[in-house]
Amino acid sequence: MPEYCVTGGTGFIAAYLVKALLEKGHLVRTTVRDPEDVGKVGFLWELNGAKEKLKMFRADLMQEGSFDEAIQGVDGVFHTASPVLVPNDDNVQAKLATT
Repeated sequence: MPEYCVTGGTGFIAAYLVKALLEKGHLVRTTVRDPEDVGKVGFLWELNGAKEKLKMFRADLMQEGSFDEAIQGVDGVFHTASPVLVPNDDNVQAKLATT
């Protein structure tokens, strides 16, 4: 069975890719900023098949080489990770709506 890596595993699209791949029986690797943050990654471990077929890796797009281990030897990569480069602002939604 092929093994895939989905970057940015806690993102909306990535989480659905992880779920779909697991449901098809694939081995799945995913990257997240902090694999120990249960509040952010816990839902991934609850997906059907995750305990047996999911591996989680720490990676950050702003750190060169941090994805190397996660993608080494996989059959394919779904690259959905995106850096979060929003200025510190309490009203981000309003600011984005005006630009």
